[in-house]
Amino acid sequence: MIKSQKGLILIELIAVIVLVGIIAAFTTFFLYTGIQGYVNTKNSTEGAFSAQMALDRISQELRDLDYFAAPLATNSSLTYTSEVLSGTRTLKYNSNTIWIRVGSNDYQLLENVDSFTLSATPDDLDGVGADEVAFIEVGFRVNQIDRDFKTKIFPRHMVKNK
Repeated sequence: MIKSQKGLILIELIAVIVLVGIIAAFTTFFLYTGIQGYVNTKNSTEGAFSAQMALDRISQELRDLDYFAAPLATNSSLTYTSEVLSGTRTLKYNSNTIWIRVGSNDYQLLENVDSFTLSATPDDLDGVGADEVAFIEVGFRVNQIDRDFKTKIFPRHMVKNK
């Protein structure tokens, strides 16, 4: 007659611990990968949303300008006035941040900007001389999402109606 064994022997216990450890390692790896993917997607989406909001604000500001209060000397600053928007305004880039200055107050539009370009293309829009601005190009790159944002802005009020 054979006696029936009751309970676990040491080898069965070690095998169960090893199998549970392997399952836990794979589960942790898959959870970490999923969470890391979620965090990266969230940061990219928030960065792209902030960059697009800043680009929309810049477009709105420059679309309504009437004339430059100071010439476009560098590709990082532009001072302008507008009948639609109050006061003298300045769009500027410094210290990896894009700012809009209204009067003496600076408002931050976007930070973590790797590069920034700003250029105005002159043209003869009224037939008197090439002293009007046909369009303004603005572009920047945000480092957390590694993507370029660019736009061409056509000012509405550079040529007065006669």
